[in-house]
Amino acid sequence: MIKRILGFLLSFLLAFSIIFPQNAAKATGDIYITQINFIDLSKNYWANDAINNMAKSGIISGYKDETFRPENPVSRAEFATLISKTFYLDLPTGSQATFYDVQPSHWSYPYVEASKDFLTGYYPPSGRAFFSPDMNATREDVAVTLVKALGYTVDDLKNRRILEQNFNDVDSISPNLRDYVAIAYEKELFSGYPDYTFRGDAPINRAEVATLLYKIIKNAATDGNSDIVLEVSAPEKVNEPTVYISGTTSRGATVKIDGKDVNVVNGKFNNGYTLKDEGLYEFEVTARIAGGKTKTVVKQVLFERSGPVLIINDIPSTTQSQKITVSGRVENSDKKNYSTPDVYLNNKVINYWSGRFETSVTLVEGENVLTFKAVDKHGKETIVTKIVYYTVGNPVIKFDYIPDTTTSSEITLSGTIEDPNDNYPKIYINDQLINTYSKKFSRVVTLKEGENTFKFVVVNSAGKTTTETRTVILTSDGPELIVDYIPETTTSSTLRVSWNVKDPNDYSPKVYVNDKLVQYYSSTTINLVPGENTITFRATNKLGKMTTVTKTITLNIPAPVLTIGYLPETTTSSSVTATWTVKDENDYYPKVYINDQLISYSSSKTLNLVDGPNVFVFRAVNSSGVKTEVTKTIVKISEATEPIE
Repeated sequence: MIKRILGFLLSFLLAFSIIFPQNAAKATGDIYITQINFIDLSKNYWANDAINNMAKSGIISGYKDETFRPENPVSRAEFATLISKTFYLDLPTGSQATFYDVQPSHWSYPYVEASKDFLTGYYPPSGRAFFSPDMNATREDVAVTLVKALGYTVDDLKNRRILEQNFNDVDSISPNLRDYVAIAYEKELFSGYPDYTFRGDAPINRAEVATLLYKIIKNAATDGNSDIVLEVSAPEKVNEPTVYISGTTSRGATVKIDGKDVNVVNGKFNNGYTLKDEGLYEFEVTARIAGGKTKTVVKQVLFERSGPVLIINDIPSTTQSQKITVSGRVENSDKKNYSTPDVYLNNKVINYWSGRFETSVTLVEGENVLTFKAVDKHGKETIVTKIVYYTVGNPVIKFDYIPDTTTSSEITLSGTIEDPNDNYPKIYINDQLINTYSKKFSRVVTLKEGENTFKFVVVNSAGKTTTETRTVILTSDGPELIVDYIPETTTSSTLRVSWNVKDPNDYSPKVYVNDKLVQYYSSTTINLVPGENTITFRATNKLGKMTTVTKTITLNIPAPVLTIGYLPETTTSSSVTATWTVKDENDYYPKVYINDQLISYSSSKTLNLVDGPNVFVFRAVNSSGVKTEVTKTIVKISEATEPIE
């Protein structure tokens, strides 16, 4: 319904381009008369319906000369009067003035006081507040009143720059009222002028006010059969002397609880009440909207104090510990009751500090009933019962990792033994007592090949025993023997081989290469023979386990490299000197022959020549008998046959 009111107001304001004139005449409050027809209103005057209906309702009056004077401005006091009558506000019965310039003797005093929450007042930093009742009501005054009367707050404003974005005369609006004016514009309660001005300080006249308020009343009461929205929430029963009555109502409605006004924001209210004594309380909630329609809801609340708050921390339902610790906290249900409740466990007082307690309980075998009770100064009590079953249990053994199978001849058997009632239980491994430290045990054992069985027996002071069995199978292998890379073929007669050997049961396994023990080394040199060579690596541990690796390499002996120095193909000399170099990767000193004559320890030789062709065969032979031959031919030319130039 409120939205329909707002929409109608907007369309009205836009249609008639409301402008608020200034310089209103001061009102005395006693110059008006109640009538329906006014001599200064033409038959087709645009505000006739609103003025006549408002006059019939007694909300607005004319002057003694039977005129209405529609163009006269409306003072702030007159506007307060119209708002009070329109919304049927309750007039005050006291004489305490909010504004120093509107005292109880002033004709508008009751109306200003009744509508002060809707209207703008003036509150200087120091001194008393004033209302200026004889000043003209302005556009900004009306905007603020509409926003507040319809239940909007500054929190409803979505765009805080809406005024700056739409008007170039924001300065015409009082700074402290701009948020309300912005809401009025945002909610389309007001529009601006075609020249992008709002004219917040411009006055409003009598015809415009009559029309504006008439539309509010008319739209508020358009659906006479519809109820006011009033939904009230209140607890049926409370344990503490504070209760909150909350709810929602129609926007713009006022709410009273037990005849007293409560604050309503955006149609919502929430009021707290302090209850004195236990008993049944009744709250009457009434909502009222402009036009006088009301709705009442009655809620009953039963106040009955509860016992103290007693919270017991977790207690196991079963345990094998003869002694347990119980703890919790206690506090009064009434926060204003500063006396401390008494706390009992099985009728014995428990001392506590800052509301928290902790005590030790010795159990008997079987069922133990623990009854906690807290009693406050009102005699209200809270009881919490816990049941704990105590069974004398066996000790518990927890093993560290024990493998099912292993290749290691030695392993460690370790773990922890626990008993809730014995700090020093005994543990036996294969009937041998093992020392413990802080309930931990550890024993290194040597395994035999195959299956090894270990029986663990734990005994506590009560004679309760726990027996566990573990079986470990030893499957030892030979050492891990890794031979480094060996080529398939080589031209070198010596070969350096290397390896790496590891064994979980022997720090220094023996290693053989071609049946030669090389235990303290990780490499050795082997002499190869031409052709295929087989190399056997064997590693043996102290358990007699052996690992063998076989490698094969073929030795291809290369021939020596023989390089002959320069020799002429023809010469007239009777001798020439031959030079050469010879290299062999397997023989530092290969033998060199010239025409089957061994040349020892030299790399040159003088060759004697005869007339005609001289053939020389150079041959290099290494220690393996592999040879290289180079043939050279030198032709000796006789001087007698030398050609004459």
